[in-house]
Amino acid sequence: MKISAYNIIRDHLDTLRDATSGNRSKGDILLFYVLPLVLGLSSYWKVSLAGKEFYSISITFFGIFVALLLNIQVAVFSIFQRKWDLPSDPKIAEIEAETLRMRLHLLREINSNISYAVFVSCISLFVFIVFYGTNYCYQYATIFSVFIYIHFLFVLLMIIKRSHALFQKEYQD
Repeated sequence: MKISAYNIIRDHLDTLRDATSGNRSKGDILLFYVLPLVLGLSSYWKVSLAGKEFYSISITFFGIFVALLLNIQVAVFSIFQRKWDLPSDPKIAEIEAETLRMRLHLLREINSNISYAVFVSCISLFVFIVFYGTNYCYQYATIFSVFIYIHFLFVLLMIIKRSHALFQKEYQD
C-alpha cells in the first residue's frame, strides 16, 4: 500500500535495541512509550490543555518540525551518498571498513528515527487540526497532547544524540 507506515514504525522500533545483546530494550520501550502514556493518563485529572490557542500552537509546532526533519533527512542522505575511499594497506583498510560499516549502520538508524519523527509529526498535525476544527476540549485531548509531546521530545533527543555521534566522527576524520 502506498501510504502504509508499517515499515517506518518497524524500523524505528528496531533501533530500540540493546547494543550488547541485540534484543529490544525494555528500558527504551518504557521510556519512549510507557512513561509518556502514564504521564498523559495522569494528566486526565490534573491538567486541561485543550483549547483553540493550544491547538493552534501545536499545529504550528508540528508543522515546523515536519519541514525541519525532512531537511535533516536530506543532509543525512548526502552523508550516506558520500564515497568512502579505503586505504591500500590491508590492515588499515580492514579497520576503515569496520568504521564505515558502523557509520552506515548509524546513518540507517538516524534515517529510521527521523522518518518516524516525521510520521509522528504528521499524525499529530492531523489530530491537532481536527481538535482545532471541531473545538474538541475534552480531557482525552489533554492525554493525547501530553503523551505526544513527551514521546516526540524523547524521539527528538535520540535523533540529536545519534546525529551528534555521527557528526563527531565526520569532524574527526
